Amino acid sequence: MLVPKRNWLQQAGFLTGLYGQYLKVYLKTLVEYRADTLIALVAGIVAQGSTLLFLTVIFQKIPKLADWSFYELVFLFGLAATGKSINQAFFNAPFSLTGYIRRGQMDIMMIRPVGVLLQAIGSSQELNGVGQLVTGIAIMGFAGAHLDLQWTAGTLLYVVIALLSSAVIQFAVLLTISVLTFWVQEVRSVIYPVNWLYDFTRYPLEIFHPLLRGLLTYVIPYALGSFFPAAFLLRPESYGWAMWGVPAAAVITMSLAYCLWTFGIRRYSSVAG
Repeated sequence: MLVPKRNWLQQAGFLTGLYGQYLKVYLKTLVEYRADTLIALVAGIVAQGSTLLFLTVIFQKIPKLADWSFYELVFLFGLAATGKSINQAFFNAPFSLTGYIRRGQMDIMMIRPVGVLLQAIGSSQELNGVGQLVTGIAIMGFAGAHLDLQWTAGTLLYVVIALLSSAVIQFAVLLTISVLTFWVQEVRSVIYPVNWLYDFTRYPLEIFHPLLRGLLTYVIPYALGSFFPAAFLLRPESYGWAMWGVPAAAVITMSLAYCLWTFGIRRYSSVAG
């Protein structure tokens, strides 16, 4: 079967429509498995609520944390949690890559006339991310209602861009590690700890050691998709660079990760090889 020739615009439309089909399947799964969906929602509420409870207890003892007020920290936490939930719900492919290779599913993906990475992304949505997504947005709204934020169309657009950038940065970091499975038999012992590092960026970077701040900003740039966009919304006079720096970081990290992915997939010889 010959693949029809398309220009870049037609190809973008085709891939967008194909991913839309994957999302339809995902949504049908949520509806079909109502009990699992409800459990995921409740689990998300409990997980995020426990952190809010922790912050509440802390702020009963201190008025501010590194010059950040309670509702500012809640907003930081809400944006970071929402970004992570988007990544978990829609870009969970790095955690599935090893399984695809071991089960021979990667071989099947490679003979289809669609990019392997898109297939992996479309087949790897995570149900548990839905509950955290709902509660993360609610937490942001709750904190924003208590802060002097100007919710203009531009602000809302930046929030959307920041959340997508956060998900892309996380995906790029984890994809970079998971690609190593083309050469190394087991990478899960690395990918899970690196994923857990993201939780540090739910809090002001000033409370951490400079080495950790540098790691989360320049090496594993999770802070560029969580702390800094939230800080820009709360204190634009101090973090004005984040308006363009956050989406730029997402483009750069994803480009580097995709280059490594392309290098690895070209050297993949099949599970039977």
